Amino acid sequence: MHDKTVGMVSLGCAKNQVNSEQMIYLLKEAGFAVSSDLDGLDAVIVNTCGFIESAKAEAIDTILEFCAMKSEGRLKKVIVTGCLAERYKSELLTEIPEIDALLGTASYQNIADALTLAFDGETPQLYGQSSELSDEVPRELSTPDGWAYLKIAEGCDNNCAYCVIPSIRG
Repeated sequence: MHDKTVGMVSLGCAKNQVNSEQMIYLLKEAGFAVSSDLDGLDAVIVNTCGFIESAKAEAIDTILEFCAMKSEGRLKKVIVTGCLAERYKSELLTEIPEIDALLGTASYQNIADALTLAFDGETPQLYGQSSELSDEVPRELSTPDGWAYLKIAEGCDNNCAYCVIPSIRG
């Protein structure tokens, strides 16, 4: 059982929302407490979008906001997951060294391990094979009663010249 409390911010599409719900489930299963109050937590997870410019800007602004809270002592760890982490894995830690862990789109199931490593002083960077199907993970629904997002595909194999989805989500 962990004595750490974490929060989740999910940005972008419904696929990210489903992955965020799965991460919340996995965190609770690992003994972490999950809170919707994002001030004074041990860690916050920002599940990011990296598809279009406005989404990237929103993700970076959100990460920087939490890094500022961390520098003020109002937060201990900032974990970045999702499409921005997948697409810009080599740049993010260089540009924002306050980030404590990065997980790509195919590594969300490793969130509890990443948090544990971050609390042990490491800076894990976990990336799976986005072209491989992952096992279905239960989730903690964040939608109102009576409805939930249903993820019917992970990525896309059209490889349109203007689109990065196949390189991010497989």
